[in-house]
Amino acid sequence: MTNCKRPLTASAIKYLLTLYELGGGERGVRSVDLAARMRVSKPSTHAMLQSLCAAGLAEKERYGAVRLSEAGRSAAALYRSCYEPLYEKMKALLALDGEVCAKAVCAVLSQVPEELPRLAAQMQ
Repeated sequence: MTNCKRPLTASAIKYLLTLYELGGGERGVRSVDLAARMRVSKPSTHAMLQSLCAAGLAEKERYGAVRLSEAGRSAAALYRSCYEPLYEKMKALLALDGEVCAKAVCAVLSQVPEELPRLAAQMQ
């Protein structure tokens, strides 16, 4: 799935998906914009970006924009293909608030990294 030695946490998945959504593939995203979108502090964003870079999922030049690596784009696309349908199903079935539902979906996905390809195919 990714070249990470450990599965991604729910928080890391949320950052990865948000980076993907903001265009972190080609043009890159400023850390401050990512922090604002996620409503988290800049130091929290910095720490998570360091983790994503160490895992080979993102690349950041000093004082530059953050870009997803090829592995990061691939992982984000796989997570997204599972995230969207699971979010819709959980929201409908459990009548959860949007933000609560998003956290729940990321938590579920973080627990089944080896099942993502099968889940993605099944959700199509």
